[in-house]
Amino acid sequence: MRDHIPVIVDEVTTLTGPGELVDVIVTERGVAINPRRGDLLKAVKGKGLPIRDIRDIQREVEKICGGRPKSPRRSAQVVAAVKWVDGTVLDSVWKVER
Repeated sequence: MRDHIPVIVDEVTTLTGPGELVDVIVTERGVAINPRRGDLLKAVKGKGLPIRDIRDIQREVEKICGGRPKSPRRSAQVVAAVKWVDGTVLDSVWKVER
């Protein structure tokens, strides 16, 4: 978040879990439901929730902020490893250069 504006990017720097496990993203700009979850879309239809496509939220935010956020500059130093519940290493966390 940047001053109550969600940060939505096409590619993340660190995975903390498989993306297909994300069902819903809730922001102050609206609620985005994974299109693979037709059951959830059906369940909330007509409930008055501000359901929006995540790409629409992303475009709105980029317009407000004057463009896409800059990607962080990563150093060559790994500072942590992200492991899944079964012990599989999902990703590495890299030190960010300033």
